Amino acid sequence: MNIQKQTQVEENIANSITLSILDADFKFPPMPANGSKLMALVQKPVNEIDISSFVQLIEPDPGLFSMVLQLANSIYFREQDEIFSLRAAIVRVGLQETIHSVNLYFFQRMLPEIPEIAGFSTKDYWAFSWACATAAKRLGHPNLNMNALAGELYLGGLLHGIGKLILAIHHPAEFSKCVRKAREAGCSLHEVELDQFGTTDALVASKLMTIWNIPSRICKGVEFHQEPDSAPKEYRDIAALIQFAYYIAGVSGIGSNGDGALMDLKSTWLSRQTGLQLSKKENQERIIKEILISLNKKSESVTGISPQPKERSSEQKTAAAKHKNEPEKISSPLKKKGLLGWLKSLFR
Repeated sequence: MNIQKQTQVEENIANSITLSILDADFKFPPMPANGSKLMALVQKPVNEIDISSFVQLIEPDPGLFSMVLQLANSIYFREQDEIFSLRAAIVRVGLQETIHSVNLYFFQRMLPEIPEIAGFSTKDYWAFSWACATAAKRLGHPNLNMNALAGELYLGGLLHGIGKLILAIHHPAEFSKCVRKAREAGCSLHEVELDQFGTTDALVASKLMTIWNIPSRICKGVEFHQEPDSAPKEYRDIAALIQFAYYIAGVSGIGSNGDGALMDLKSTWLSRQTGLQLSKKENQERIIKEILISLNKKSESVTGISPQPKERSSEQKTAAAKHKNEPEKISSPLKKKGLLGWLKSLFR
């Protein structure tokens, strides 16, 4: 079967799964009115956002209100005095940071919790999604000259994995088997999903995001983030940046994505290109270090989960050992080298 036919088969299966979900007893949550407004704010320049209008959007919602106050009074953001005013909380946290966090909380609350699955929990999933979204937003900086905006990248990073939640809710036994097989084989979860379901969580996510009327660029970025090479040219940059953010979130050790091994940096689409700002090793090292330090500082306050940096893959370890003529066994890299030393080891 050629690649085009294979892709069509996977898409047809994703459509079938989506339709079965919509026809099932479980009611897939519609997008509330304030959800569309919150997502629109993420995509606007911060200097064009009126704080009073944002406050009016949040105040009637006790859940979002309390979450913003909790964030403002968390370890990372708290100063001497506790804050009880929503406007004061926004000023302390920062308007853009608050808008991004509210979108995280909004989708966390909107989508149901998954059944108990070893190696994949709702809390870990959302923590990883936050890390991916935060990394993706940084990769949208104009000085990197990529065809993608920070706001759409944040949403793509945040929602890239909702197909996993849907598969876990509707096919818990099969999805649990996928997580276990990925762990045992030391491979990515989407490879096992393809064997088990005939499609991937990214395709399922893209179909469901379309139902929510999320902009097509974000949907396509999510759909192709696992294989940016397959994306139409106009969506390749956003897909590649989400993939790169996914890599960064993986090495951050924040939460869990269900994969059985860390992605290899060299395998990312951006690392295989030439002439791009983000394909240069020195730029990658600088930006990844900057993002990981930021994630490390904020993670516990925003997600409730502390980073647990993971070791490199066996292939990366072997290559590093041969290059440095060191023993292949490398344990606890963060404890031995510290954060900056561990970050540098990723690029050897």
